[in-house]
Amino acid sequence: MTEQYQILVVEDDPLVSEVIAAALDDTYATTVVETAAEALGLLQRGRFRLMLLDCTLPGGVDVTLLPEADRAGTAVILMSGDPGRMTKLTDQPRPFVLKPFTLAGLLDTVETVLAAAAP
Repeated sequence: MTEQYQILVVEDDPLVSEVIAAALDDTYATTVVETAAEALGLLQRGRFRLMLLDCTLPGGVDVTLLPEADRAGTAVILMSGDPGRMTKLTDQPRPFVLKPFTLAGLLDTVETVLAAAAP
């Protein structure tokens, strides 16, 4: 039996998060939250292999969120309709998905990132 990866989806748009969760649920265990604060709390308590992070959350993205993900060993895929916003969040290159995205493109990116992050 193979391990089912835990994925944290941080997305404030319920429709988008629902579509992402539905696309991932057959293969991965997903947890969906709407704010950076919720995500930070979960990263500090749980073990996620990957976080899909919307870059345009209400209240912004907490500056400690990406460093906490790195500390926890959680890979991050940034999501935004504005590529410039993604580059403002981090000083290191991170995989990203440009909105609007196709589900096939999202799943390909998730699989690529998880394969690269595998121990």
